[in-house]
Amino acid sequence: MTPQMQINFWKYLFGAGVFGLILCSILIMITLYLVNSKVQQQRKLSLRDQNIEPVSRFGGIGLYWGFLGVLLLLWWIPVEKQLIGLEYLPQNRLAGMCIGGLLAWGLGFVDDVIDLRARWKLTGQIILSVLAIGLGFEINTIQVPVLQIINLGPWSWPITILWIVGVINAINLIDGLDGLASGLVIIALACFGILCLWQGQYSLLILIFVLVGVTLGFWLFNRPQASIFMGDSGSMFLGYVMALLSIWVTDLPGRGPSALPLLILAVPILDTGFALFRRFFKGIPFYSADKDHLHHRLIARGFSATQAMLALVGFSTLFGVIALMAYRITNFLGFSFLLGLSLAYILLYWLGYEVIRSPLSSIKEQTDHRKRRNLLLSLSEQIEEFFAKDPDSESVFRSFHFWTKLAGVSRFEVRINNKIVSQSGTEDPLHRILSFRQGSCAMLLALDESSLITDSDFKGNLLESGSMALMRRLEQLELN
Repeated sequence: MTPQMQINFWKYLFGAGVFGLILCSILIMITLYLVNSKVQQQRKLSLRDQNIEPVSRFGGIGLYWGFLGVLLLLWWIPVEKQLIGLEYLPQNRLAGMCIGGLLAWGLGFVDDVIDLRARWKLTGQIILSVLAIGLGFEINTIQVPVLQIINLGPWSWPITILWIVGVINAINLIDGLDGLASGLVIIALACFGILCLWQGQYSLLILIFVLVGVTLGFWLFNRPQASIFMGDSGSMFLGYVMALLSIWVTDLPGRGPSALPLLILAVPILDTGFALFRRFFKGIPFYSADKDHLHHRLIARGFSATQAMLALVGFSTLFGVIALMAYRITNFLGFSFLLGLSLAYILLYWLGYEVIRSPLSSIKEQTDHRKRRNLLLSLSEQIEEFFAKDPDSESVFRSFHFWTKLAGVSRFEVRINNKIVSQSGTEDPLHRILSFRQGSCAMLLALDESSLITDSDFKGNLLESGSMALMRRLEQLELN
């Protein structure tokens, strides 16, 4: 490549990235202006949400349609002939990136609007993975850290589906803090871009620069304090394209994809893998959201939202540097994963996860937690009968007090016609407040942040159903 060709090469790439940033920013501003507040209000705030005020969850519109818009622009607008271009890419894989990305975005958008059940989302993600395999993203062989190339044979499809579904959910689950998921994606894309440059996959760099541009354009609106969230539409789209890029970038002739993406995407994979282990260990469903992710722990240690985001992006950068060193220094490949595991252990230990620091005592504690949770579930399934056995309001309040203590409620207050008729516990301005109303009866519940660590969405739904059952019972007693 002559010096002038190199200049044109980088101009083309940076131009594609800038177009992505501008188009994504414009789409997000339009979304913020036109989004229907009534649609936003259909989705209830979760106990694990960091932002109390409602924030638009449709940032995925800017991410996907910004990405597609720039690709169409690069495809149709004539430019000076380059040594790179979308036409040099395998068209089946390019179609898989665009069509599959659209379906991933659509699946997430439906979930943002109507809140799909976990099994339907998982089914959709598996279908997306099969589509990706059909369009050329099958992992047939893999190079493991001990420098062996393993032919997966009949395990090819299951491993590919597991990887794609896993990365989609890893990006989705890490998206719980302003600017975090998009920041981690930018770091990963930078690592993939460096690998492409070293390998001479120059045309693939176009896709990476466009994705960096649109993700950076979104991040400018999503950094703390966020004015918009990517929502499931954005996280599923980014997770899908990151899974496909990780296969595409490392899929070298005669070697197959390497295990380096495990290091490049280590932070979201670690957060998701440990979340699944943690939930299994605590006896709660794997799909039941909690408030014990890496970023939650950082905030509990006194980090601000910005500091927590930067800390995890910094750890992700360290993992990425280890992966790049493993690629350049052949003899370092095996040690890189040992170093990565050590870094992951240090991170989890530093964040104070009990199962890492004190596994034996943690096992006993989680056994007690399962018993309390099972009792709470059993009572909640029969909450109407639980309150119906009490003949007067005083007895009902005693039963409710027992039930709220089991649920970790630090204080409750019951008002009828704006008059306090029962209360328990002391006020604390740091506690999370939930309020429910039915007729003339109103309920306030206060929860310490520590009680929300496990199963927060499950607990929120249970507290709502229990409070409504109590208020219905009080109305019945008042009528009688």
